[in-house]
Amino acid sequence: LEGDNVVVDGNDLDGDNEVVDGSGLEGDNVVVDGSDLGGGSEVVGGNDTASIIDEAQPEVVTDCHDNWSDLKYAVEYRPLNHIGSLYFKICPNSTLDASSGPIVIDYDYVTVQCGNNGQKSDNCQIVGGFVHFHIVGKATEIELAGLRMSSSKGSSIIAASSKDATLKISDCEWMANSGASAVLIRSNATVDASSVTGILDISSMLDSSEAGMSVTMSGVGFMQNVLTYGTVVNVGGSLSIDKGRFNGNEIRIGDIAVMESGELFISYSCFDESASMVPGTIFIDDTSFLQENVNTFGFDNTDGGFDNGLSCTDIFIVAVGSDCSTGVNCNGTCTTFTSKTCPLDVASLPTITPGGTDEVVGGGTDKKDTPSTEYVRSKNPQDKPSVVPVVVAVLVCSFIVFGLGFIIFKRKRKKPASESAFQGDLAEVDVEDSL
Repeated sequence: LEGDNVVVDGNDLDGDNEVVDGSGLEGDNVVVDGSDLGGGSEVVGGNDTASIIDEAQPEVVTDCHDNWSDLKYAVEYRPLNHIGSLYFKICPNSTLDASSGPIVIDYDYVTVQCGNNGQKSDNCQIVGGFVHFHIVGKATEIELAGLRMSSSKGSSIIAASSKDATLKISDCEWMANSGASAVLIRSNATVDASSVTGILDISSMLDSSEAGMSVTMSGVGFMQNVLTYGTVVNVGGSLSIDKGRFNGNEIRIGDIAVMESGELFISYSCFDESASMVPGTIFIDDTSFLQENVNTFGFDNTDGGFDNGLSCTDIFIVAVGSDCSTGVNCNGTCTTFTSKTCPLDVASLPTITPGGTDEVVGGGTDKKDTPSTEYVRSKNPQDKPSVVPVVVAVLVCSFIVFGLGFIIFKRKRKKPASESAFQGDLAEVDVEDSL
């Protein structure tokens, strides 16, 4: 209409204004999906007030996305100079094809979730591609919620941010992924974003001298994944899993592998029908730490592709100086899971003392003295049925049988004697009568 104006889907009446989906009346303003009446302000999704910016309220960028490329663009090309959290929603009951490349997150306070509540029951599926999410730089306070991820060819999630960064994963599941892992924690891990058929070589990443980020998982599931390394691989980071279910995964080094001074906190989690080559459904190398092992359960897991017959289907802690890459010199301690039933399959979770039974396997020695929590052979008498009641019952029964036998025997001994005396008395009476 007049002046150096930019008008998009709106009316600009006067001044050097930029208007997007709204009306700009005066001033050097930027208006997005709302009305700006004056001042040098930025408005996102509504009216401009100072309190919105100052309080840094969570910001929903759009209603929801049902296309991977659109979601990728929205996350990576976020609103400039945003303050506070950004929430990106995937539309319920949608399937997003991730073959165009991973979503790279390099800034803080980002949440990608399914629907309004971040629940996997809303059925948001991410399929295909080499990597789904790649967290890099110093990005922290990242959250993924309610997502179903499948068919990745490298690693569904690569958490490559720095030591002080955090990633929270809740109510997500991974099914039928191939490649090296479902989740990889390793500082500065790089990947070819355009690759869809390459190989992710985790073995080459085991020389990391930098500590990895902290990843917490809750209510997660990993089912029927076929992977060349491990289901969840932690290289130098801090990994916490609560209420995790691992079922039917085929891996080389454990459903959980902790390497290069990493640490693991595991609780209320179940492992069944997992098959690995090296010992341990959970594998802890000789530099890493099992910090917590509470209410864990395993059933029908298998291992042992090594010729020396070394076997552990629970938690395997590698002995100091041992090498389990080939099995030639693989020694360590097998620490048992701590629950007799899967805590996820019962109405109320049992309370069980942390720790399990340690058994040295492969001719090795116990794990080196570390600041990690020690788990020693259980001395709890409840772990085995008591023999005391059985012994007492046997003694009582023996006493009763012996007593009855003794009484019967005495009665039989006394009866002939009394009969003889009675006959003798009769004889004496006959003699006297005859006299």
